Amino acid sequence: MGELLLPGSFDETLAALVRGLSAGRMLRVVNFHATPSYRREEYRKQFAAYAGLFTPITPDNFASAFDGTWSDPRPGLMPVLFEGFRDNVDVMLPVLEEFGFKGWFFVPSAFPAVVPAIQRSYAKAHKLHLPKRDEYPDERVVMTWDEGRSIAARGHGFACHSRSHFELTPETPDHVLWDEIHTAANEMRAGLGQPAEIFCWLHGAEAGVNPRADAMLREAGFRYLFSNFKVQRLA
Repeated sequence: MGELLLPGSFDETLAALVRGLSAGRMLRVVNFHATPSYRREEYRKQFAAYAGLFTPITPDNFASAFDGTWSDPRPGLMPVLFEGFRDNVDVMLPVLEEFGFKGWFFVPSAFPAVVPAIQRSYAKAHKLHLPKRDEYPDERVVMTWDEGRSIAARGHGFACHSRSHFELTPETPDHVLWDEIHTAANEMRAGLGQPAEIFCWLHGAEAGVNPRADAMLREAGFRYLFSNFKVQRLA
């Protein structure tokens, strides 16, 4: 894992977290990456338990979960599936729908368009970690945009996880930022046929780590930034 970058000191970050938690401003998020079929029953047991405790966070109620106006008596839960792996669609999506949850798919926008013959090598080169037990005899290991549109039409959420699974630094040059933000936004919108409003960097850099990137995210139409410790409003 890369170095944890914060816009301020660790003490400042911790104090902000404490203030947010004390005010009840929190999103309950459970993260997944690859979701292989040999773990299907584990996932079913996990979400069967969640179904008795939580209400799904959906694209329609996300804003209220974020801004503290959540009115459901049960807290919301946001299952996040990183990278756009095919097994997220084949394995985890049916589990989520069985128990009434909406998945949130955080996809590097270039990944679904990589031709199947090189998807595994692309994944290795971009820190997209496939399961150690490869369950697909054919070459495709990534969701397609056709699948993405179908998933979105069923009420699940999407976020842009940069273009190439990119780790932001304060020194990242503008031409790279443009590709990772503007090109990514255009690819997400073309692939899904809907606006892309949520962004997340590899290793979860916060707003303030690179102010040029923050400005470009706003220009590209992103409204929220997911980081390691918080969700920040961009616009």
